Amino acid sequence: MPRVASSCDDRAGNICSFRGGGPDTPCPPPEWGVGGSRTTSVDRPREGGARTVPASPPEPCDAVDAADAVGGDPARSALPSHHPVVRLRRLAQDRPHDVAYRFVGGRSGTVDEPLTWTYAELDRRVRAVAAGLRARYAPGSRTALVCPQGPQYVTAFLACLYAGVVAVPLCEAGSVWDADRLSSVLPSADVAVVLTDGAGEEDVRRLLAADPRLTGCEVLRTDAVPDGGTDDGLPLDLAPDMVAYLQFTSGSTSAPRGVRITHGNVARAVAQVRTAFRVDRSSVAVSWLPLYHDLGLMLGVLGPVGLGVPCVLMGPADFIRSPLTYLGAISRWRGTITSGPCFNLDLCVDRVKGTALDGLDLSSLAVLGNGGEQVRASSLRRFTEHFARCGFRPEAHTPSYGLAEATLIVTCTPLGEAPHVLVCDRGALVSGRAVDAEASTEAGGETGTQAGVGADAGTVPEHAVELVSCGVPVDQRVLVTDRAGRTLPDRSIGEIWTCGGNVSPGYAGDPGTGVFHGRPADADGTDGAWLRTGDLGFFADGRLYVTGRVKDVVIINGRNHWPADLEATAGNAAPAFRQNRIAAFRTDVADRERLVMVAEVDPRAARREETSASAAEQAVRGALLARHGVELHELVPVRAGSLPMTSSGKLRRGACRAEYEASCLVRFDALADSPDPAPDRA
Repeated sequence: MPRVASSCDDRAGNICSFRGGGPDTPCPPPEWGVGGSRTTSVDRPREGGARTVPASPPEPCDAVDAADAVGGDPARSALPSHHPVVRLRRLAQDRPHDVAYRFVGGRSGTVDEPLTWTYAELDRRVRAVAAGLRARYAPGSRTALVCPQGPQYVTAFLACLYAGVVAVPLCEAGSVWDADRLSSVLPSADVAVVLTDGAGEEDVRRLLAADPRLTGCEVLRTDAVPDGGTDDGLPLDLAPDMVAYLQFTSGSTSAPRGVRITHGNVARAVAQVRTAFRVDRSSVAVSWLPLYHDLGLMLGVLGPVGLGVPCVLMGPADFIRSPLTYLGAISRWRGTITSGPCFNLDLCVDRVKGTALDGLDLSSLAVLGNGGEQVRASSLRRFTEHFARCGFRPEAHTPSYGLAEATLIVTCTPLGEAPHVLVCDRGALVSGRAVDAEASTEAGGETGTQAGVGADAGTVPEHAVELVSCGVPVDQRVLVTDRAGRTLPDRSIGEIWTCGGNVSPGYAGDPGTGVFHGRPADADGTDGAWLRTGDLGFFADGRLYVTGRVKDVVIINGRNHWPADLEATAGNAAPAFRQNRIAAFRTDVADRERLVMVAEVDPRAARREETSASAAEQAVRGALLARHGVELHELVPVRAGSLPMTSSGKLRRGACRAEYEASCLVRFDALADSPDPAPDRA
């Protein structure tokens, strides 16, 4: 006979207390991260089994009983205390004068004199905007966020959560490329209102007026809402299965799709961040990442607010304009957690040099996250060597793997552990196996086929490729399977699956559980929903290594080639082309599979190298043949800024292939005459 009590047995067999409920009050599901084992090491199963890190209790930086989370009303205890809505209300009461945000750049402030908001100020503004939303829109209505990154964006997003409407975080409408992306996303989002501010209102109204599908959308300026319009009924009672927001995918391999993220997903994801990064009251987040992306939203809003730690926030344009401002913010405000793709690291190294390094102190950084694109060991090493004099430690590098459909984190490098880098035989990788390269590599005091990320990591053999581990699973199960869904043994490349409370119930507009769900052949029927990620990788010694996307694999003469590996070879062979702006894909010519590459010209390097397009192509052709055994059919040089990219900076290889096959690409053979880079296409 089932036992009914105010505590429950979690998956690890422990008892977790749930205060505030009577004997008929259901216990919170374990996917929220409430209760459970404190173990954070990897549970190493027999070869081929699922990898798991048992759920850890979130232990917010200030302990808050669930029943006391919102006004002490037990009826509002459905969400745990680390949910951002619950947390912000409590912070506004208990720590009203503590700093919640320091806004830097744009129209906000400088590193030394940022625009500062306390928890009381943030809660007051959020409640005012939420009251306006609640008065006009029913819970569950969809609300687009289209404004510059800064205080109004943060306010708009949290106000949607308070009011129980579904937030749809999107980019601002200031450029042609942004407007094109919004025009492709907004109609499918089915929004009732667009939230913006004074700086973005004109662009938003122009965008809506130009598209007949959007003429019914209303516009609300958050900065024009007076403080006095608060509502004592806010925030609304929120249930775990209610949709909190739609997170649109980057669109790297297909059109962007809106992922439904529930309040239960949010609670689990915040708990995972605390587990992965060991967040406490001394933590300080620093971010420039776009708030309309999963990582930017977690690092810039959900994580800091949910865990009660301050955030220094700036916009992507501020970072690109001045990476020193970003590093200066870390130094000045003793940032402990930040993140970004390898592009982040490379730009800092390339643009912050000489005497600019003298005043920087990066010794406070415990987590320099890395994700969103292929993690390159060379970028980690360059950053480590360049900023060692500023106190940066290589173990702060924290490569991770995640995706919008999992709210954010799937795996993460354990805190304080330098990233693991495998040196694998390229030929074996093509055959689907991660085999150690025969030649040994000196790597920061180690020998063999594991390299480090320090400056003394040695030289990688010609026949080898470096793969950086994305760490271990964080409070979820992860499998790597073959095409039939059967679990593969260690070092066998297959598709990555994950299962946990952070996995979304599906895409907007899809009935039931959504098209990305399924079940691996070896999975237990009681596991819950599994997410089939579409990413390829393998496990080695409990750590996940990601090799690419299923849809991006280049198959030539029956052999699989990883496009990132081909692109890296081309970039090293021809410095006249921009690193990370080379797209490799397969096309069919006369019923035969052929490799084509499209490469953006690096104008400064082209002038320095004084090379011709034909010479650069010959260098790439020779390198590909020697290192990969693959013949290049054609290399198309294009102007900087020409390649189609996602709004998060990922190459859209499928779109590039479509433009090539439709003869839409414009060749630019005069490499040395190329103008400086234009903004990347979205």
